[in-house]
Amino acid sequence: MTNEQIQGVLLIVIGVPFGTVIICWIALMWTMHKTTGELKYWLTPDNVMKGVTIVFVVTTVLSLAVLGILEGNTVGVILSGIIGYTLGTKFPDGKM
Repeated sequence: MTNEQIQGVLLIVIGVPFGTVIICWIALMWTMHKTTGELKYWLTPDNVMKGVTIVFVVTTVLSLAVLGILEGNTVGVILSGIIGYTLGTKFPDGKM
């Protein structure tokens, strides 16, 4: 792959997750504006920080995989660990 192709792939790998986060954040704020605030139980600082951390780790791992720095099995282990952590996370007060 040429440098231009690698840069294009990296732009997609980094741009799509951050674009999705921005769209989701706008949708959540718009929904929260129209409701009585039920989302405040989910949008705690702890959950927001976990979400931001997961997005950064996934983006970094995918970027390193595209650049050839990480091998496929290492990327699989890291991403499966992130998915396991995310699915194992419980909300406060037993709300899921």
